[in-house]
This record gives sequence, structure tokens and C-alpha cells, in this order.
Amino acid sequence: MAWAFFAERVSGRRWVLLGALVLGATLVGLFLSRALEIHRLRAELVQLEAEKAKIQQEIERLSARLNEKDNLKLVEYLARKELGMVKPGEEIYILIEDGEDER
Repeated sequence: MAWAFFAERVSGRRWVLLGALVLGATLVGLFLSRALEIHRLRAELVQLEAEKAKIQQEIERLSARLNEKDNLKLVEYLARKELGMVKPGEEIYILIEDGEDER
């Protein structure tokens, strides 16, 4: 009878040990999954901060250009260069030098 009691007690300890191991493995798995998620989110944060800095630079560049809208000489220069505009009575001449390929 004593042997049966001892065998049941050892068997019960095995179940407790097995349960503790399963619980420990589950907790370690949860910890690792959260750690990986935190790592991924930090990497995403770094990328988003870099994009934010680029966009901020673009905003500053465009704001500076917008502030130049009152500079009439710049407006005239851009109209002539980018839009090909001419003043009334002006004529545009395109010079082609000898030896250049015409394609």
C-alpha cells in the first residue's frame, strides 16, 4: 500500500513539473514574440522618422520657393526658361552650329 501511495505521489509531481515546463515555455514564447514585435516597430519608427525628415526638408524648400513669388525678376526668369514665354515684340532665335548632329 505504501508503494502505491509513493507511485501516485511521484506521478503527481511529474504532472506538476510538466505543467510548470509548459507554462514556462508558453511565457518564454510570449516574451519572444513581444520582443520581436517591439524590434519590428522600432525599425518602422526609424524608417518613418527618416521619411518625416525628408518631407520636412521638402516643405521648407517649397516654402522658400513660395516666398520668392513676389520677386518679379525670378518670376520673369522662370516664365522665360520653363514656359518659353517671350515679351511682346521679341523674337526667339535658335542657333545651330555647324558640325552638330541634327536628330
